[in-house]
Amino acid sequence: MTESLSHSSRRSFLALAGLSTAFIGTAFLTGCGQRTPSGNVTGGDVTLPQYTPAKDFKPDLAGTKDGVPAAFYNYPKPYKTVSTPPLKGQSYSATTLLFGPVANAKNNNPAWQEIEKRLGGSIELTAVSSDDYGTKLNTQIAGGNLPDMMFNDGAAIPDIVSFLQSSCADLTPFLSGENIKAYPNLAAIPEVYWKACVQAGKIYFLPIPRGLTGGSGFFNHTLLKQAGIESTEQIKNKDDFSSVLKELTRPQQNQWALGSTGFGLPTLHHIFRTPYQWRLDQNELVKDFETDEYLAAVEYAAGLYKAGYYCPGSDGWTKSQMVNAFVSGKVTMIYDGLPAYLSSTGYAVSLPQANSSYRAMPIIPFGHDGGKGQAWIDNVVVGTTMFKKNDENKIKDLLSVANFLAAPFGSEEYLLINYGIEGTDYTLDAKGNPQATPQAQQHTGVPWKFLAAPQQAIYSPLGKTPVDTLHAAYTKLIPGASVNPCANLFSATDAAKGNVLSKGVTDTVKGFIAGRQSMDDLKNSINKWKQSGGDTIRGEYEKLLSK
Repeated sequence: MTESLSHSSRRSFLALAGLSTAFIGTAFLTGCGQRTPSGNVTGGDVTLPQYTPAKDFKPDLAGTKDGVPAAFYNYPKPYKTVSTPPLKGQSYSATTLLFGPVANAKNNNPAWQEIEKRLGGSIELTAVSSDDYGTKLNTQIAGGNLPDMMFNDGAAIPDIVSFLQSSCADLTPFLSGENIKAYPNLAAIPEVYWKACVQAGKIYFLPIPRGLTGGSGFFNHTLLKQAGIESTEQIKNKDDFSSVLKELTRPQQNQWALGSTGFGLPTLHHIFRTPYQWRLDQNELVKDFETDEYLAAVEYAAGLYKAGYYCPGSDGWTKSQMVNAFVSGKVTMIYDGLPAYLSSTGYAVSLPQANSSYRAMPIIPFGHDGGKGQAWIDNVVVGTTMFKKNDENKIKDLLSVANFLAAPFGSEEYLLINYGIEGTDYTLDAKGNPQATPQAQQHTGVPWKFLAAPQQAIYSPLGKTPVDTLHAAYTKLIPGASVNPCANLFSATDAAKGNVLSKGVTDTVKGFIAGRQSMDDLKNSINKWKQSGGDTIRGEYEKLLSK
């Protein structure tokens, strides 16, 4: 994305985000501190929107200046952030992606109808399956039939800068500096997210914020105790970890220590402190798989595979196969993102449902050498939203619509967008927490949150314990996490063929771990990446960084 997710990792995080449906999971934050990662804003200087916190609810667990989200045990008494409908009968179009089942159409969807009543106009929304979104968007672009608002996943449009300059509205005059005060809910989104919205020295996007880091995976607390420890934080180093994995691997009981799609490599990279995507050594960029840390993590994974600590065949599992194996206790540790924890089908729910003694916990990475592990800032935004070129009044209308959709956690608008209509889609329990009715998803599955959204907070009707757990994980993972210095830069070569070039390396990595290829094969694939375009990508990014 123009966000911090790499081209190769965007789709995986989009999939994770799909787990956080309207009734559960991480909600959005009214105002915690900003975290400004290293890395330059693309294309020169631009004044970012001035951050103005929304109405301050006192959280049960405070956010931090590093960007750890605040946490709430109960939904606050709702208040209204938009008192007057921003539209006066106008109709606008939008295209965005969709995860999960399709919601009822507008004429059979009271929540959709109420949202448009509050807006004072209509939004003709085209929701496209995430698998088909890139194709649909590029078809619209090729046909010159652009909607007024478009979700951008960061990978669909090869030459994003040219497209933005030729076809999209420059939002800088409306949002930079104090100008954003006209849209207070958008102004309540901190600076770190707006950095992902700048290209060629202008603000072209609205952010769809996430939790900054996707985390390091999860473990089954009950099974981990079989190795005599309560948490991954008690593991001293890679040798100690190997001993723990050995204890947790019991094929005769149909139990293995590890079992993730693609070997769950991010967890190991965090243990070995591999940089996220790129590392800037003085003025020279080094790709992650060119580093000693990367090669050491991969070599360690090969040793774990040879020792039999991975569930056989797990590297080729689908996401659902991995989830099922973890929920059933077949594997103790998996790599999945933190958004998968508090959803209605997330691990905080699904493990205890499968076995009342099971409890999922986030992995906190230790250092392979006895030092600290290091997570990644890899989930800043799940995507961004572009506006097609339009006259000034229409742009202001669309920003007002986005301001409504970005209403913060605790507001009436947030409750409506995410939970629907009280009595129809949810009821309130004794503590004021919304509880979904059986038909709720049919009405609340409209993907408004992929057009505009507030900053996240941690909240769940599930109770205090899972909220505490997730807040503690963010508190430990975010400070000191690795940031991609090219996160908000645009390389035309990377956009055009970066995925294909990197796939040659990652395919060889998988072959090496499985024992089919050698370390020399891996090093040769890295050299091929450099010669086939990797060095060109490096040069394009270094040129931008030098500015």
